Amino acid sequence: MALRSRERLSDLRPRNGILVLHTLHWPEEIRDPGDLSSPAPTTDRELEIAELLMTEMAGVDISELHDDYAQALNLLVDTLAAGRTATPPLEPQPPVDLMAALEQSVRDARRVRNDGQDG
Repeated sequence: MALRSRERLSDLRPRNGILVLHTLHWPEEIRDPGDLSSPAPTTDRELEIAELLMTEMAGVDISELHDDYAQALNLLVDTLAAGRTATPPLEPQPPVDLMAALEQSVRDARRVRNDGQDG
């Protein structure tokens, strides 16, 4: 999804009859929490929920995703640092039909689930 002219990795899920969108971080945006981590132990319930989330997210290959904004920004910085003139940005891609993408995602998930049950 795009937020403030920047692509953001996100997770869209149905919940109680509405769609809930969670923005996620790109791997290079994740920092070591250092001393901010909780001294409280992780509960069994928290581990169960984490495992459930990982099971639901199976099939998402983060290596196939990329941060176009960060790549363009790094290219701009490198170009300007080398003393060259930056080229104007490309025209933005047309917006994705969210409903069509959701419908395709549901069809793909059903197909994968049905293929797994046949074998």
